[in-house]
Amino acid sequence: MDYKPLAKEILSQIGSKNNVKSITHCVTRVRFVLKDESLAHDEATKALDGVLDVVKQGGQYQVVIGPSVAKVYDAILDVAKFSDDVINGGETSTSTNNDEDEQKGWLSKALGLISSIFIPVLGLLSGAGMIKAVVSLCTVTGLMSTTGGTYIILNALGDTLFYFFPVIIGWSAAKRFGLKEIYGVTLGAFLVYPTLVSAASSTAVTTIFKGTIFALKYKMTFMGIPVALQSYSSTVIPIIIIVWFASYVYKYCDKVIPDVLKMVFVPFFTLLIAGVLSLIIIGPIAMILQNILSDTVLWLVGLNKGVAGFFLGAFWSILVMFGLHWAVIPFFAIDIAHYGYDVINPLIFSGALAVLGSTLGVAIRAREESVRSMSVAAAISAFFGINEPALYGVLIPRKRIMITSFLGAGIGGAIAGFAGSKLYEFGANGLLGLPCFINPKGIDAGFIGLCISGIVAFAFTLITALIIGANKDAKTKPAKINPADHSDVYAPVAGESFDLTTVNDDVFSKLTLGDGIAITPSEGKVYAPVSGIIRVAYPTGHAVGLASDDGEELLIHIGIDTVNLEGKHFNLHVNQGMRVKKGDLLVDFDLPAIQAAGYDPTVMLIVTKSAQLKDVMPVQFGPVTNTTKVLAVDLQDPATITDTAMVND
Repeated sequence: MDYKPLAKEILSQIGSKNNVKSITHCVTRVRFVLKDESLAHDEATKALDGVLDVVKQGGQYQVVIGPSVAKVYDAILDVAKFSDDVINGGETSTSTNNDEDEQKGWLSKALGLISSIFIPVLGLLSGAGMIKAVVSLCTVTGLMSTTGGTYIILNALGDTLFYFFPVIIGWSAAKRFGLKEIYGVTLGAFLVYPTLVSAASSTAVTTIFKGTIFALKYKMTFMGIPVALQSYSSTVIPIIIIVWFASYVYKYCDKVIPDVLKMVFVPFFTLLIAGVLSLIIIGPIAMILQNILSDTVLWLVGLNKGVAGFFLGAFWSILVMFGLHWAVIPFFAIDIAHYGYDVINPLIFSGALAVLGSTLGVAIRAREESVRSMSVAAAISAFFGINEPALYGVLIPRKRIMITSFLGAGIGGAIAGFAGSKLYEFGANGLLGLPCFINPKGIDAGFIGLCISGIVAFAFTLITALIIGANKDAKTKPAKINPADHSDVYAPVAGESFDLTTVNDDVFSKLTLGDGIAITPSEGKVYAPVSGIIRVAYPTGHAVGLASDDGEELLIHIGIDTVNLEGKHFNLHVNQGMRVKKGDLLVDFDLPAIQAAGYDPTVMLIVTKSAQLKDVMPVQFGPVTNTTKVLAVDLQDPATITDTAMVND
């Protein structure tokens, strides 16, 4: 599939490529930082075929694509030909933040920073974690010996990224802060240099700040200054702060040192200043901050694991919708490094299974092939732990099913919390990540409880979705009106009427042509809903337009995209200019054949927009025949229209 047309449309709707300050992507979204968000057309972007939604959060303009996001992202880069500083995060300039950045809140800045640093390494992090999880599973089941060469090699391969995590984060942070990546890599490697690691693990002889939360033990000094060496392997926060500091040192040195000396002395002073201060001041303070944060989170969760599990499980998908989950994800890796396990991730594990159950239920109940195929695709994504396609494409338009999905995830989270489930390796999402929760010492109650939580969440949401059904929620209820004050429009076809805003076609659901009602037909005969004149009779038979004797203009559209049938399965009984009476047969169509061809047969009755139209009110949702009143139409007084036009002139 060619994604360039979609890429061009996205760029056009967000204010052109010149409005893009930086661009990146995650597993489902293209994430822009725009120079001026007011230039972006949110609704027009959402309406693009291939775009699920638009989310503005964390200082980013996020265009939700789904599983094809990488291809769309590549197409955007191919079309726009962005410079490296835009692709690398828009931070290579030596200038300070502009006014727009200053106006953003600290939370938006923090979320944007975390996501931009973690997204590039998330895939590799998950892959390495899965290797460790599989090795753990094989050793627990006796398939692999911990003394054999296979275990040693695979364990080293899976453990390397986590042990040298400061190196990887150093590279990504440098890219984010506009520092050459090699500096971030070097500073990260410096933190885990073998001699320093060995010195950090040796017995300390002196304590500074004794008796406070800032107490640090040290044995080594630098020019007489105490150096409180820490174990920085697998850490996150220290290297981010160190690279941020180094970026300013580099920029200052690059500015003041003469060009002829820059090649040697810019890296000399950058490494010397940032490296020494990282061990003496920045690293120890960052470690204290990281430990306080992880201890606080663990304490909060530990107050009541069941309650914490229910609320975090139930609301996790909401965090994902707004991009706020990036504030939590780093704690998975931090906790594993600090404690050897994480207690947060198990509480959200059942969320993917809850979404999987909901989407499968919708797919089973869906009558339209388009809804079924979309739900199956969303279910596949949920199986792999990616919930955005299901959230935006399936659940949000079906609020009742969405609520049951959140409730199922909360119930699963509570079960995992009460069971004391733990994550031991940072690995894949969804069901593929299940081995990551196995205790290296063997399968325990926590792992069993986690499995039960997933089964319960899946079963609950699947059953409730099957009961509720696949129909989208109506946004409005039928109006209660006085029929004497309005002209009546009758159903053109027998079937089940529902809210026009919930049909699977944006042109109709967004009321672009006008308001009205939709009907799922039970037979293939379309009758005149009013008496009047045929204005348009499409040769394909899929649509008829007429003007009623009361003055409203009506459009009857049979099916979605059925124009592609080119008249097949349709038999038109009227011509343009013909006068018809209410109840006259306009079109008959082969309902089973249209459905067998894969088309949605929904019949849309629209009162098209005009100067004299005042209001359109649906009056009947549910079973209808061609003798059922479904719309009440209120028109402006012609004199009022004339007077208004004269005033405007």
